[in-house]
Amino acid sequence: MAKRVWVQGPIAIDTVVYLEKFPTPGSFMNSVKTVERTGGTSANVALGLCTTSVETNFVGYLGKDDNGKKLREVLDNSQINSSIITEIDGSTSHALILVDDKAERTIISMTTPYLRELRMENVPFASPDIVAFILWREEFLGDLQRAEMSGCFTVVGASALVDAQVSHAHLVLGSVSDIPSEVNPKDHLDRFDAIVLTDGLKGARYYSKREELHQTAFKVQAVDVTGAGDAFICGYLAGLANGLEATKCLLIASQWAASSVQVNSSIPPSFDLVRKEWGIDSAL
Repeated sequence: MAKRVWVQGPIAIDTVVYLEKFPTPGSFMNSVKTVERTGGTSANVALGLCTTSVETNFVGYLGKDDNGKKLREVLDNSQINSSIITEIDGSTSHALILVDDKAERTIISMTTPYLRELRMENVPFASPDIVAFILWREEFLGDLQRAEMSGCFTVVGASALVDAQVSHAHLVLGSVSDIPSEVNPKDHLDRFDAIVLTDGLKGARYYSKREELHQTAFKVQAVDVTGAGDAFICGYLAGLANGLEATKCLLIASQWAASSVQVNSSIPPSFDLVRKEWGIDSAL
């Protein structure tokens, strides 16, 4: 039976503007199209992961505004088992995303972030749950330590590599774009059992004291890369929760990422679609 997963972090409204090319300073252009959709890194991960057999729970925050109401409905109508939402005295997260002709995206936050204020005191995680802090912030240290003391498997975002206060987590999972270029992941294996970092078209690498693995990125026709990193995390967490080896986790994660860039969405496509596209025999 798969382990239960708690995904902590932001949920947002994404206003996505598709452009023929990225604008230059002082220029004027029309959008190819503009859409509004659900986003936020952690919510994207949770909404993708819950389409597998893994019991997925989400811990986030929302404002009392109309966007907050819309996103509550999204969570309530999803396959997420439980959503523990902190209500803030502020605006729900809202991002502007520009997608150019190469499918690359630029993200601009349009609201005050409250992520650092998010806490998990009321979250009933227990061994052998997986607790994932998708975007690491130093304010989460107390919750991380409580998860570890509870016997949970802990996952932290890549920026934890440069947070000396983090003495241990089981897995670092994120992108090389989230850390300074001079950081060598192998220098931090005294604090983390394993480190997995994506690097766009260069694929992903896994580091542990026992081995180093590389997974190539699959070549597909990309239309929107917004959800690629989140889809990778979905796949890796799904494999992890089902007790798969790192090589299999990397493979499924990369396949899910490749599927995600072929659709116009921040949320990764459902695992059923990914499984059919790649002929994945694992039930997950």
